[in-house]
Amino acid sequence: MTSEPQEIALEAELEDRQLVLGDLLNRVLDKGVVISGDVMISIADIDLLSVELKLVLTSVQTALEHSQSRQDADVSLLRARSAKG
Repeated sequence: MTSEPQEIALEAELEDRQLVLGDLLNRVLDKGVVISGDVMISIADIDLLSVELKLVLTSVQTALEHSQSRQDADVSLLRARSAKG
């Protein structure tokens, strides 16, 4: 049987974890994260396929703000269809 103070402590700990996860997600979407990696498929030491992967995780608003400072940025997919006209 769990006493009431322990239940309150567990609930407070769960709320703290959710707050930390929420703060982390807000920061990632605000600043952006790039995850990159390389995949090499080979058989008998013969390279058959090499793939370079890049994953960009950010909010659309942040991507648009960063693209305004670059002349060669193509963000046509990020803008709403109604704004194209």
